[in-house]
Amino acid sequence: GALELQSVPEWVAIIGSGYIGLEFSDVYTALGSEVTFIEAMDDIMPTFDREIAKLAERLLIRDRAIDYRTGVFASEVTPGIPGEKPVTIKMIDAKTKEHVETLEVDAAMVATGRVPNTKDMGLEDMGIETNRGFVAVNEKMQVLTKAEGGEVVPNLYCIGDANGKMMLAHAASAQGISAIENIAGREHVVDHDAIPSFLLC
Repeated sequence: GALELQSVPEWVAIIGSGYIGLEFSDVYTALGSEVTFIEAMDDIMPTFDREIAKLAERLLIRDRAIDYRTGVFASEVTPGIPGEKPVTIKMIDAKTKEHVETLEVDAAMVATGRVPNTKDMGLEDMGIETNRGFVAVNEKMQVLTKAEGGEVVPNLYCIGDANGKMMLAHAASAQGISAIENIAGREHVVDHDAIPSFLLC
């Protein structure tokens, strides 16, 4: 995986240019790799505030061995063999779906999002519906049987990535505090608008 490299690849393609992709580009370029972002949206760092994205591009991308393709999907990724055969990435236009380019790189990383690890927890057996694996909760972090019109499941709370409200460690910590406060009978609600996002570079 991305954290268990046996050697430093000369050229790395990172599919997705969000927080995780940008953080890894910082690591790879510091190790001497060239990086190419492959981004489906029209702008690099599409989830960032535009002013912050401009600043991040100036500070973290422009003067480094990083380039990018935007408005394209990595439609097909063929694994390679380190030192023998490159990773092949076919790209298609995000709108027209026509082939636009094929890259051959030494390594590829998919950084297009996270998924909750809620499979095989027996949630269905408790009458809890998930949406793409995410568990619905109310503002007190109490689990609901379903997102729309669901009932509170007594004595069951869900925090962090599993509820999908804000997939950041410090948000999970705030949600955990809120859940404990509510369990203890002290009403507490997390203000997710007051939790900052940040980039570790």
